[in-house]
Amino acid sequence: MLYLDTANIEELKKATRVNILKGVTTNPSILLKEKKQRKDIINEILSVTTGEVFVQTEGMSVEEILTDGEAILDIFQSERIALKIPAHLEGVEAIKSMKDRHPSVKILATAIYSADQGLLAAMAGSDYIAPYVNRMENNNIDPYEAIRTIRKVYDDQQFSTKILAASFKNTSQIVQILAAGAHTATISYELFAQMANKGLALEAIEKFNADASELSALEGRTNA
Repeated sequence: MLYLDTANIEELKKATRVNILKGVTTNPSILLKEKKQRKDIINEILSVTTGEVFVQTEGMSVEEILTDGEAILDIFQSERIALKIPAHLEGVEAIKSMKDRHPSVKILATAIYSADQGLLAAMAGSDYIAPYVNRMENNNIDPYEAIRTIRKVYDDQQFSTKILAASFKNTSQIVQILAAGAHTATISYELFAQMANKGLALEAIEKFNADASELSALEGRTNA
């Protein structure tokens, strides 16, 4: 199942009606678009969704990350709240410490750009990692090879960490990373809609409906 990468309430309402999404991922940049305080927008997201809601910690140092992580858990006090922690060295240390403190809290190690980074995040106890697919491609890094390597290492070493890929420009990337071994992905509402609303499909559906209307009119004349 996919996650939706947005904090826009109207998008979430429309997407959750489809009832196939596992949860929501956010980050400070996504939250800033909504022009609301973090507490308010996260509470709104919790009110219109039923799955996990990932909230990213602020800060660069271990202490800053842990302090904000504890604040997030204290403010929302919901078992649906999960943490996103950037996977630089301090972040990896914070992930390990946070999992030791709160074993049941789900943690997504974010800003993953390489297989070795993904390995460290798994060793620290991350439940998920988020490789940045399109950003990797833009920097001449093959995200599909990285994901294949990460998945093999996870399987061989029996890590329970799941690959939750992020950062997409088009729907083809989403399918390709799943084929490469990612367990799931988090995507924008725009790409979520594009996965179903293909131009050719919509044209065909419109033609079917036009023909159905004509058929109904013909049946009406026949029964008159």
